[in-house]
Amino acid sequence: MIKEKKMAKLKEEVTKTFGKNIILSANSIIDKPSTVIPIGPSLDIVLNGGVPEGSFVVLTGQPKCGKTTTSLSFAATALKPEYQGDLPSPRKAYYLNIEGRLKKRDLEGIPELDLDRFDVIGSQQGKILHAEEYLQIAEKIINQEPGSILIIDSYSALCTEAEITSDMNKMQRADGAKLLAKFCRKVANVIPVNKNLVIGITHLMGNPTGYGAEFKEKSGQAVAYQTDIKLRAKTFSPWLLNKDTNSQIGQEVTWQVVTSALGPPGGSITSYLRYGQGIDKEMEVVNLAIDLGLIQKAGAWYTLGFVKEKEKPKAQGAEKVRQYIVDNPGCYDELYASIKETMGI
Repeated sequence: MIKEKKMAKLKEEVTKTFGKNIILSANSIIDKPSTVIPIGPSLDIVLNGGVPEGSFVVLTGQPKCGKTTTSLSFAATALKPEYQGDLPSPRKAYYLNIEGRLKKRDLEGIPELDLDRFDVIGSQQGKILHAEEYLQIAEKIINQEPGSILIIDSYSALCTEAEITSDMNKMQRADGAKLLAKFCRKVANVIPVNKNLVIGITHLMGNPTGYGAEFKEKSGQAVAYQTDIKLRAKTFSPWLLNKDTNSQIGQEVTWQVVTSALGPPGGSITSYLRYGQGIDKEMEVVNLAIDLGLIQKAGAWYTLGFVKEKEKPKAQGAEKVRQYIVDNPGCYDELYASIKETMGI
């Protein structure tokens, strides 16, 4: 009884000094509802659901492997009404165009992206933003815009004021690493409280030393310490509609889960990025369903065994199976639900 009174007094003193809900029962964490936002069927399966709001996400890989397209596709989904959770106002997305390479075709290539709620931040003629300014802007967004989606493209391209103003023969790389480490420390506790979604992109660059890994990341260790979800693009290759004619319709990217907020690390899976669409969710569920036996393959013909009809539909080629799903509303949700049920997700 005396111990309980002391605990109650301690809680009262902490609350009076620091504010409400500073001390909470561990049950409140378990019982607290959380909105989980999907990326795409393939990655959602290997991540055990998707990305919880309030997450610090890192996409890493070699240049041109689909990191930007994947982040834009994710932002498009996170802006949809069904993924707003209990936020006081709808999410808004911000893109830090540090590399200055975001093009019209990148945005038009994600037709579901709500451009009215998507702002681009970058250098302009007469004003070149340096790393300190980019990260100050990022910090303000995280602190002042609860639920906001922030894409940082990329950590690797951040250039400090000292680097911009110094001669080419002077090196200040260590200053950039310290600056990024400070940024990560300052926002680490804010992101989960404000339910932001921060997607940082970093590049894997060739290791010239010949020792250790073939590729190394250009972002420093500070980012790794704060990451909730980290995906590394292991391989990427052209996605060909017809291998005989080399007609490329997108990219196939094999992602490895380095860290995950909802599931174990180490898994890998192939994602499909279609030109003019982004993540091709229909093709991804088709390939998952084939692997699980929900769609049966015999030569070039596919039988849609998941369809609840006596006479199961058939199609010649995976692309026609995909088109069947596109043309039949509700078919995608039915198939994806069957996939998750089969995998116990």
